[in-house]
Amino acid sequence: MASGSQGPKQSNGYFVPLGDCRGKVLQYTGGDGAGGSFRAGAFSEAAWDETTESSKYLSTISSLGAGGLLKDMGKTVVSSNRTFRKVQLVAPSLSAGVVGSKDSKGPYLTGYIELATGNALASAAAPAPVAYLPGLLM
Repeated sequence: MASGSQGPKQSNGYFVPLGDCRGKVLQYTGGDGAGGSFRAGAFSEAAWDETTESSKYLSTISSLGAGGLLKDMGKTVVSSNRTFRKVQLVAPSLSAGVVGSKDSKGPYLTGYIELATGNALASAAAPAPVAYLPGLLM
């Protein structure tokens, strides 16, 4: 049953690649400064998305049925009418399925993907080709 005005909340969901998602995972660098000297944050390709070492994991999000998923981490960033969602790469045949650790080169291989929204057609948006697979309803 829905509680509050926001309806049911979905948690533990995943984004399933429907097409090639390599190069679609971004990192966000926050802005700095204050007042009139403040600079806005920016998105760029995730550093781990460019490494040769992680290419075997990235191939798991290269197409539908390749085996990898992008776990929804529950954080949204909206910038210039574009919506980005924080995700974590999950690949098969790994310990607990999650790629990266605090001891490896990747920061648990997290990043942001752009989602298609109603305003996507009116901008230079390049949303990730994904479908949402809901988890448990709370």
